[in-house]
Amino acid sequence: MGHVDLESERRLGQIVGSQGGLAGVVADLRRLLGVRVNVLILGESGTGKEVMARALHEADPRRRRHALVALNCAALPEALLEAELFGYRQGAFTGAQAGHPGAFLQAQGGTLFLDEVGELPLALQPKLLRVLQERAVRRLGEAREVEVDVRVVAATSRPLGAGGGDFRADLYYRLAEFVLRLPPLRQRRQDLIPLARQILQGCCRDFGRQPCRLSPAAAAWLEARDWSQNNVRELQVALKRALLLCEGGCVEPEHLEAGRLELAAPAAGLPQRLRAYERDQLEEALRHSRGNVSAAARLLEMKRSTLWDRLAKMGIHPRAGN
Repeated sequence: MGHVDLESERRLGQIVGSQGGLAGVVADLRRLLGVRVNVLILGESGTGKEVMARALHEADPRRRRHALVALNCAALPEALLEAELFGYRQGAFTGAQAGHPGAFLQAQGGTLFLDEVGELPLALQPKLLRVLQERAVRRLGEAREVEVDVRVVAATSRPLGAGGGDFRADLYYRLAEFVLRLPPLRQRRQDLIPLARQILQGCCRDFGRQPCRLSPAAAAWLEARDWSQNNVRELQVALKRALLLCEGGCVEPEHLEAGRLELAAPAAGLPQRLRAYERDQLEEALRHSRGNVSAAARLLEMKRSTLWDRLAKMGIHPRAGN
């Protein structure tokens, strides 16, 4: 384990849940400080994968002196994504009136965060694999390679590797030198209200408002919902809307209810109970099969492809290679 200095401890201690539902994740982050390994973060949509990538970067004494560069692999067409990743020299293609260093060189010494890495086009995957293997990058239109010292932190909400469809297994294992699994908010209920309070105060700062508190009744309203649609992101939206509707210094249930719109129904509702039951059955089958998807599918008496589809929709990530 790398040495953890006081600044690292301070930054890791700011993660809500570091003493609760995310204690295991924070312990894993400590193991990674000062260690040159790539990291794959798995978790449902809205669980805070980029937040964890930033926490790792800022806590690492070796990396935080340099840049963290974030790139969403699903947000750009293939040609632009290649140029953004690897860079290009002036005149390398039509419209390249000036050169661009690319994300790897921009993150030199620091961290490159690849969000939605499962959406990386198949044609780009061997190029990324080569950079990771050789620790060198060649900009488009150039002949020479430049060595890079970059930690790649990738994130995905869908299965990769074996069973992951159009994602190369060899690239998966390069990215997944260490895997962090972020639990969904419903599995760390003890973090809900502390997290809500932190989000609320952050919204107050963003809106230029005086600090606003959460009433006990509003806290109970939040605890009555399962937050299964978009996890922490859904909670953020709920609190932001409530704060905009609140004219005093205290958020009440009526502010949350008035801004609810498409937010999740109470956890006691039948659809939520059925979803929870299905999740329990899938997770139990995986436990009995020690994470082997084929064996779990036989236990559940369903096709392996059907089970993979349900696992993906639930955001459940079996062990790699099964």
